[in-house]
Amino acid sequence: MKVLVTGGSGFIGSHVVDKLLDAGHEARVFDVLDTTPDERHGCETIVGDLLDPASITAAAEGCDAIMHLAAAADVGLVAKDPAGSEELNSRGTLNVLEAARATGARVVYASTIWVYSDVVGLAEVDEDTPLALPSHLYTATKLAGEMYCHSYGKLYDVDATILRFGIPYGPRARPAAVLPIFVNKALAGDPLTIAGDGKQTRRFVYVEDLADGCVRALAPAAIGRIYNLVGEEDTTISAIAEAVRDAIGDVEITYTEGRPGDFAGAQPRCERAADELGWRATTPYAEGVRRYVAWHRENAARVAALPAPAVAAAPAAPVAVTAAVAVAMPAEAPQAPTPASKPARRRVPHLALQRVTAVASGLLALVVYVLVLHRAGLSSDSWHTVMVVSILGLTASVSTKSTTARVVVWLAALAGAAVLIPAGTSGALDFARLNLPLLTLGIAGAGIGLLGVAGGRRTVLEPSFANRADR
Repeated sequence: MKVLVTGGSGFIGSHVVDKLLDAGHEARVFDVLDTTPDERHGCETIVGDLLDPASITAAAEGCDAIMHLAAAADVGLVAKDPAGSEELNSRGTLNVLEAARATGARVVYASTIWVYSDVVGLAEVDEDTPLALPSHLYTATKLAGEMYCHSYGKLYDVDATILRFGIPYGPRARPAAVLPIFVNKALAGDPLTIAGDGKQTRRFVYVEDLADGCVRALAPAAIGRIYNLVGEEDTTISAIAEAVRDAIGDVEITYTEGRPGDFAGAQPRCERAADELGWRATTPYAEGVRRYVAWHRENAARVAALPAPAVAAAPAAPVAVTAAVAVAMPAEAPQAPTPASKPARRRVPHLALQRVTAVASGLLALVVYVLVLHRAGLSSDSWHTVMVVSILGLTASVSTKSTTARVVVWLAALAGAAVLIPAGTSGALDFARLNLPLLTLGIAGAGIGLLGVAGGRRTVLEPSFANRADR
């Protein structure tokens, strides 16, 4: 399966790309960032704007699914920039769904367990729990995306799966997340500050486990479903601070006033993901913290060993709202790829040019095919019939989005051809009666035409084959 990952350069997105490749899928990254924090993937990366509909639609061409992870994910920054965050999270998701509608891809949408934060009177919640009106704009924008997915499924038959993420942590975490903040402060000898009394519990999820759940959600059984992807341990914020203090050294822990709109603490259940996707978070929180601290120390030591100019030239981790789910690497751990190892990158062309070139390439391939049949000795009436069947098949394949619709159109077209194509018609377009050999040649012709369409699309999207890196 070929999967477009929006925000694929980010914290969660980069791990999802890892898991996609491990599972044998082909990944294509779409991100506003012009460099990825981790160049080891060697997969295709498209630099584009989620708010440009033509850009995301062109990027989705040829993909079976869109893993939509890109968002304004820091709740504090969302509160500071409500208009920009709403546009990115809500309109950006709408653009993704429009791209899926145009290309026939299905959508896997990254939502959040924050949608439960205003549910009152319940100790536990699941995917069927009625949701309350959100008190935080971040939650409102993510719920808007969920509703858009539902509406596009009902109105336009766009297949979608909604994943409500737990609190992710682990290697490549964005600097604004709680664990990186605590680790950085502890290493600097600063006190660890907790908003509220620290008794708030969270269902964290190790990022590699979360990424595995995203890949499992590509299963056909997940279409139209909602899943909570969370860990099963209740961890208090105070326990996080204490774990960091124990791992790094003695450091003061202080408490401040709680944040407005903070997660209220009803614990999401994850049995549905276990039952239907075979997924559970398998990494204990203490083990995940140990892995993160080890990763953090390793990257900090590597950066400290770099020459001063290289450190100065390394880009700082952005803190403004971007189209990535989260900044994948902290500023102290830049990845500076050499030109030879840098994966292929391109910017998307105008969508109309891409479509015209693809159709022209498909028709050209089809014409060459039937001319070869004619030169090989196939009579004029027979190759005329093959041409009609091939064009019908090619049209059915490129004009419909689902496999079921294609089969229906194919059968209807062949039935019409069998009835309407007469034998022995006089004139320039003599036709032979449709039979099994001619039907087989016609199907083969449609397949060759589809290869031409794919080749034309790729030629426009990636004009310089000589500069492409191996995937």
